[in-house]
Amino acid sequence: MKLPTPETVELLAVAGLDFVVVDDEHATIDIRTISTMISTALGCGIEPYVRVAGVSPRDVQPALDAGAHGLFVPQVGDASDAQRAVNATRFPPLGRRGASNSGRAGHWGVQSLAEYIEAGSDVKLILQTETPGALAAIVAIAQTPGVDGVFIGPSDLAVSMGVELGDPAARALIVAAEQSCAIHDIPVGTTAADDAVDLVGRGYRFLVLGTDAGLLRSGASAAVARARARSEEADVG
Repeated sequence: MKLPTPETVELLAVAGLDFVVVDDEHATIDIRTISTMISTALGCGIEPYVRVAGVSPRDVQPALDAGAHGLFVPQVGDASDAQRAVNATRFPPLGRRGASNSGRAGHWGVQSLAEYIEAGSDVKLILQTETPGALAAIVAIAQTPGVDGVFIGPSDLAVSMGVELGDPAARALIVAAEQSCAIHDIPVGTTAADDAVDLVGRGYRFLVLGTDAGLLRSGASAAVARARARSEEADVG
């Protein structure tokens, strides 16, 4: 999600999506708004995830304390990067996440510290693999204890290779990574549009269906095109 509007979360829930990913990497959404968007998602029965900007405590902790059900971590290149993400996300002994049950993640102190720590293990950690090296290391990344799945980013992969999106060389790397994930039963996701059914058939278990900004733009563009076409038909008539 690119737009800092909690109402958009509600609209996407009404549309039937299973989860939303609030973008704290590329979008300009402040943590107060992210917290409200997470709260809205929880109230609407849709799972809130946050794509964080990095793996420092300042990047990760606010989203977790605000009650995010999971994190997407970008630009994970190898198992050592994966371990840094685990350190920031998981409580000891698996990681080094700081503990405070006084916020939403701890039900505002209603949960005991032990319950809060136990609930922390339910947070999903999804690591984004977006370079040739990351795709080659995708099994080692995914099998790092504390990691729940991987996300293949085709756009950043193409940029890292200096090729266009859909280039055969990039596609070959993606197919090889898909096969590795299938062999090792690794949950893998990616972006999708009209190819969602095909991607599910290729083994993807979760899909990000564009952005709120993109859906708004494409919907508005289609509405304008229809209106103009009808206007032109009326003029001809």
